[in-house]
Amino acid sequence: MIDKFMRIGEKELYQRDVAVVKEYRNDYYRIVLHSKLRRAGYEDIDGDNDKSDKGKKNTADNGFKLDASISRTRSKIFELAMCNDWDYMVNFTLNKELHNRNDLKNYKNKLCTWIKNYNRLNETDIKYLLIPEQHFDGAWHMHGLMMGLPIEHLTEFRKDEKLPIKILIKVTQGIKVYNWKKYAKAFGYNVIEPIMNAESVAKYITKYISKDLLKTRIDLNDHLFYCSHGLKRSKVIYKGSLSKTFEPDFENEYVKIKTVRSIEEALQYITDGNE
Repeated sequence: MIDKFMRIGEKELYQRDVAVVKEYRNDYYRIVLHSKLRRAGYEDIDGDNDKSDKGKKNTADNGFKLDASISRTRSKIFELAMCNDWDYMVNFTLNKELHNRNDLKNYKNKLCTWIKNYNRLNETDIKYLLIPEQHFDGAWHMHGLMMGLPIEHLTEFRKDEKLPIKILIKVTQGIKVYNWKKYAKAFGYNVIEPIMNAESVAKYITKYISKDLLKTRIDLNDHLFYCSHGLKRSKVIYKGSLSKTFEPDFENEYVKIKTVRSIEEALQYITDGNE
């Protein structure tokens, strides 16, 4: 039997020690050194497509795939969060008097359609990145990021209003927190906060991708997150060998990752410094 993780005939399935440098924005670059990277053209060669394995359970392998899927999804969300100029963090809920809070598919479809119509009627260009989260009682709500929603469409919460304690503390401290009244009328309670630090927010929202969410989404055959079309993505500016080693910000047995803040700093690792 062919060793799928080492060779196919005389050609290796994986390239070894391959660096990928990506530009997220002009002040954020990532250097990722892969211990092994699957070669182009061999993406479909894995145990999932081996019919002889059908019906067999492999807990260790399934656990690895689950962790890998979570890691990929978090990377995608971080990429979308970092590469776009978001204005707000949002928290959307559903009013049980208006909607079935346990029907995520219906909620997602209605919300996406509503935003599309809102843009058309108000001549806005609202874009979003939303991650569903389920309460212990089965009700769904959304966390995420938005841009293009005019500030004049929002109403600032006041400390003399009846507010949840977490929101009241922020408002009392002078932090601006908003209510999108048109969303509230159509769907339910919401909290909208201006973004102060894009990188911190990008890292923060990835925490909503959990094993429980992944298992639930697989069961429902649905996405782990929802986003507008046309969002910016990171750009690969280099793939190959590095000219020098680096001290990683993060590493495991598969990758070493370093973040740098300028193209000049990134180029130090892919040229000999004399070009």
